[in-house]
Amino acid sequence: NAWEPYLPRRASAARDHVQGIIGITQFATGTTVAAPGTNVVNDGAQTFPMLGGSFQHAMTDGEIRLGIEGGLSGGWQSTRTVLAAGNGTIVTQRSNDVLLLDGFVGAYASIPLEGGWRVYGGAGPVLQYASIKSLDLDQPTGSERDAYDGVGGGWYARAGVELEVGGPLLVGFGVRWVGAYAYLGPDFRDLIVEGVQFGFTVSQSY
Repeated sequence: NAWEPYLPRRASAARDHVQGIIGITQFATGTTVAAPGTNVVNDGAQTFPMLGGSFQHAMTDGEIRLGIEGGLSGGWQSTRTVLAAGNGTIVTQRSNDVLLLDGFVGAYASIPLEGGWRVYGGAGPVLQYASIKSLDLDQPTGSERDAYDGVGGGWYARAGVELEVGGPLLVGFGVRWVGAYAYLGPDFRDLIVEGVQFGFTVSQSY
């Protein structure tokens, strides 16, 4: 049909999608996300809340739509460690505020399905940013504040499924793996950021 490129498309088969994401990031066991020298991960995994967004553009038609995508993802967490003497007197308090942001661009594929569903996936490089602020409250010696910032790189891969809910809108669920690092300076080891994100998605199609 010569007119097909100009006809309105179903949301699941649209060329462009702008997506919002809210969920959690589950970091792998042993990931250190705190001021260097402070380990806030014990034997289990560590969970951050996560917000993100992406833009997906299909460059081909057919049963499998191929294209590009890009976006941003961020997570944050505040932790506090308290060390006390045997009589209950607080000796040291340490708080860590961690902010992790990454920008990503990658190859993208989407498959429209019957019933208004679509499945999609993407993979590519990420630019990783980390900000760590640490505050030690030592009694009676006073307090000490440190801040560490760094950037690095890595890779991501993600997949998801969405369903049309009326007009140009879709809702769904997605999973995203990230493996990256951030360079914090010559005096510290690289901060390794590796984990899996789980999130609910809302997409606007165009």
